[in-house]
Amino acid sequence: MTTCYQLRNIKVNYGSHCALAIPTLDIPQGETTAILGQNGAGKSTLLSLLALLNQPSTGDVLLSGEPTSPITRLQRQRIGLVTQQPYLLPGSIRDNITLALRCQHIPKALHAERIAEALVATNLTHLAEQDAATLSGGELKRAALARVLAYRPDILLLDEPFSHLDSQHIQQLERLIQSFQTENRTIIFTTHDRLQAYALASKHIHLMHGQLTETPLLNLFHGHLTGECFETGKIKLFTTATKPSARHIAIDPRDIVLSRESHSDSSARNQLQGRLTQIAEDGHEVRLHIECGETFKVIISYESLKELQFQIGDWLWLSFKASAVKLL
Repeated sequence: MTTCYQLRNIKVNYGSHCALAIPTLDIPQGETTAILGQNGAGKSTLLSLLALLNQPSTGDVLLSGEPTSPITRLQRQRIGLVTQQPYLLPGSIRDNITLALRCQHIPKALHAERIAEALVATNLTHLAEQDAATLSGGELKRAALARVLAYRPDILLLDEPFSHLDSQHIQQLERLIQSFQTENRTIIFTTHDRLQAYALASKHIHLMHGQLTETPLLNLFHGHLTGECFETGKIKLFTTATKPSARHIAIDPRDIVLSRESHSDSSARNQLQGRLTQIAEDGHEVRLHIECGETFKVIISYESLKELQFQIGDWLWLSFKASAVKLL
């Protein structure tokens, strides 16, 4: 695997607050990587480092094995960034794309072709001459994406790219990301949506309070630890972990077993009864939402769903071992 980014001993401090602390992280080249986490987890801070907009307080960011301090013009030209709330300069969409091509030193003879391709890719051809100040939130985001696509960066960074888009343009953007995967270009995007992350990306980076966590951020609950019991205020769960300062837990949805009856002879110390409230597709599997004080997400196969014949409204038992409750 060829590495696009290498992060070593990274810390980003805002005053006395440490917003990001990553001992080591490698991001592959030519693949799609999703950065997941709640608000304030450090997703945008990490993306800003990868865009070479900011330098870490300590540590090193390597791009294709080369240091990025100082940053070179060629390194910047390799990277395209679309922020969560993009800004376009006064003028039309075409004007903004043209300016980006000039800034990236793309020969003028290529401008017309590049602009046309970018407008088609983002479904904005009919709005090419519209003033940026009159665009809706979704149109603005697509225009910013077109501005970046036109100069064909090797690396495309997208901060919450699916926000403000309707379902039609979400699907279009998903297809665009998938097409990049066939061109050996690197895409890194932040998202809250685990379904999109796992559908589109081959690598997933989970952030919690600015730190990497190996635990998928599902079944994430806030509370406090008392002895071997974590209390959320609504439920109490047994854990084998010991971290008195922990204020969050996470439980992998694949570690949870579902049944219609409780099992008194089970080795699973955590057994909760809840009501099935949602059944949804999750890639090649099925995600169930079960309300039992807290809302749990459980992932099972289509075959299991067919065999168990669960339906919305059914009362089920959730069972999982104390070792499945991870403290964060």
